[in-house]
Amino acid sequence: MANRDLQLIESVKEYIKERVPEFLKEVNIPEERKVPHPLDGMIVEKLDVFEIREDDDDYRIFYYVNEIKEIWKLIIERSIKCLRFFDGREPFLENKSKNPIAYGVNELSDYFEKYTQFETMLYGGGKYYRDHVVHVFRVWLLGLDCLLDNEGEYLKRINIQEGISVNSFEKISIWSMIALTHDLGYPLEKSQGIIEKTKDMMKSFISNPTVSMDLSFDGIQNNMNDFVVRFMSSKMHEVDNKCPKVETVVKSEKPFVARLQPKYYFKFQKSLESYNHGILSAIIIYKLLIYFLESDFNINEDYKFDEEEARQFYIRREILRAVAAHTCHDVYHLDMLNFGFLLIMADDAQEWGRKRISELYVKQSTNYEFDSITSSFDVKQSIYKSLYGEKEISIHKFIAKEQFKFPKGELENLKGILFSLMKQSNGYQEIFRDGQDTAKRNFIFEKNCDVLYEESKAVKFSICFVISNEEKPTFEVTVSSANKNAVNQIYGEGFLKGIYKGYKVNQKDKHDNEAKYEITIEEE
Repeated sequence: MANRDLQLIESVKEYIKERVPEFLKEVNIPEERKVPHPLDGMIVEKLDVFEIREDDDDYRIFYYVNEIKEIWKLIIERSIKCLRFFDGREPFLENKSKNPIAYGVNELSDYFEKYTQFETMLYGGGKYYRDHVVHVFRVWLLGLDCLLDNEGEYLKRINIQEGISVNSFEKISIWSMIALTHDLGYPLEKSQGIIEKTKDMMKSFISNPTVSMDLSFDGIQNNMNDFVVRFMSSKMHEVDNKCPKVETVVKSEKPFVARLQPKYYFKFQKSLESYNHGILSAIIIYKLLIYFLESDFNINEDYKFDEEEARQFYIRREILRAVAAHTCHDVYHLDMLNFGFLLIMADDAQEWGRKRISELYVKQSTNYEFDSITSSFDVKQSIYKSLYGEKEISIHKFIAKEQFKFPKGELENLKGILFSLMKQSNGYQEIFRDGQDTAKRNFIFEKNCDVLYEESKAVKFSICFVISNEEKPTFEVTVSSANKNAVNQIYGEGFLKGIYKGYKVNQKDKHDNEAKYEITIEEE
């Protein structure tokens, strides 16, 4: 298989050539007016720097960490400029002599540099540490590939709020901000664990050790953090200007007010309490970037917003909420056509070329290959019933594919992967769980993973788990091999029961060289 980073870089460069002219036609800006955006010629030039061959391993890209940090800053800078450019309240659309500036990017870049230094220290400067610098760049590429593939169909459909219009350049900028900043809080989350482990280690020679450093927030910091949480937990509500004794509605110049959504507020507060890096990342970018500090937000009854102010609120909220929610499993997802869903998919899919700390100084015998994340639209129709009647909604499908190969003698690691896939399935079931308005869920999620154990006659475990909008979630394992004994005896029902303890292993189908099992939770 060709190098995945090379595939993505070349694919994105080709999509830029094809799609950007379309985006320019969409916004209808005069040719002489230069539109700032994160897919411009400078970014393409930077992507050309990567000298990666098809037969290079997944770690070749680590030689370009410095280049990636430079690209990271440029993309964020251009994304902010783009979002400001199309902000109807700012002068840039009307006055060609003025150009937007991305204030705060230097400060954010300084933080990012400290972030990378922290990870180097944390993982001993190992070449193959489980990094987040290369990771966020890969997530950005993977999301772009998904958005721009198939004539840009996903990009056309994805949105930030029903009834709110954003152009393609704005959508790309929103995704770029989300993808490249979603892990900025990771060192702070990790630091909390380091502090706790330090205390535990000191107990070996000091009774009741006191480590003065902690990550608690006090006073004004708490107030500021609470404001950010309220911002990302709110929505716009259209004002009813009808007087009690008058039937006609008076059209308001500022028809919207902001309203707090308590379920989001408490979920995000709980996430902050646990120092989850998603919510910490959202707070970091809000505090460091002037783009967010200048946001209009107030939930007082008499504070009203016009249509453009409401639109700009939703753009900023989408960035913050997507970043915060990717580590907050209390938030569940009903819609695949938003950036929060796309971040979870791209973030989880990006596992190639990442070593955990336990793998740093040992040869990696397991071969992992990421295949694809793909979306299909309008695969079927569903009826949503409510108090207000019935509504037909389109159901889409999102499929993730990957594979592992284990050499002979790696049986325990094989078992570990098979079990971890069940844990992953349970995680997806949590964030795609049934809840309020489940009938409105507009997607089916499916993951396929082939796990190959290379004995004298290889044994393949094909895992498929599906979370549907209408049916119960399923987790199936198909065991196949040219060795009939391997299928029927060695790696059959007894083997799977040893892995999936606490679950029922139900045989669904069986042939000479293949057997299918459904794994379900045991009823108490």
